[in-house]
Amino acid sequence: MKKQIVVFLGITHCFFAVYAQGEIDLQPRVLYRNEWSLAAMLNSNGFGANYRYGKRINADNKHLFEVDFAYFKDPKERKSLSQTTTGARYVEGKKNLAFDFRFGYGKQHEIYRKHDAGGVAIRRFYNVGPSLILLKPIYYEVADPEGPDSRYLIQRPQPEKYDAYWQNVYILSRASFFKGFKEISVLPGAFAKFGFNFEFGNQDRIIHALEAGLIAEGFIQKVEIMDFNNPHISQSKVAQNQQFFLTIFISYRFGRIVDPYEMKKKRERSREISY
Repeated sequence: MKKQIVVFLGITHCFFAVYAQGEIDLQPRVLYRNEWSLAAMLNSNGFGANYRYGKRINADNKHLFEVDFAYFKDPKERKSLSQTTTGARYVEGKKNLAFDFRFGYGKQHEIYRKHDAGGVAIRRFYNVGPSLILLKPIYYEVADPEGPDSRYLIQRPQPEKYDAYWQNVYILSRASFFKGFKEISVLPGAFAKFGFNFEFGNQDRIIHALEAGLIAEGFIQKVEIMDFNNPHISQSKVAQNQQFFLTIFISYRFGRIVDPYEMKKKRERSREISY
């Protein structure tokens, strides 16, 4: 946890160090600034995407409504190479794929405003709300050794769910991603997100921004991504799945500024034309 916080502070320091003012910006400004945006996220335990709608409170503050989707990885995941001629790669001991959905409300405060075309606006934000983890079992194509000295492999007719107690079984490859969808389980939880937004770009109505921050998240029970009954991965008795997570994220965000008064005028003009 200390290492994650140090990395986050280092990233934030770098972002604060880069802003510098450029050419004078003569384009007309949008004063009443709502916004929508999408973001691609890289997390310390996976990757994901985000949708955000920001509603203006005043010149410096916004309400934020967000939805996150993230693919969760366990830090102890290690790729293995199939012992057969298929050469397929898989994660030894991985029993479930984990997909995280977060539904958040928060606020954003502008610390430093962009005054010209080459500047950077700096904002801080937070978000809290419920989250849901979907756990999908992983199925594998497996084979049994047969013949003298077990030199032949006989593939089993159907893919099988991961089992740490497989004995003398060869994993050929992972089965189809869609195998096991009927067995998805749902694990509720909650999260809190805090970060900084660094908006750059030369167009006032178009959003280009980098973000960095921390996500603290917890669930009602441990998120079973790995099967630590497997002796190949459970080299220590303390190896276990986690219930609480502290995640560093960085993201690239793009979107548009929406002027609510301008949208209202457009709707009024369209009604007049229709009449």
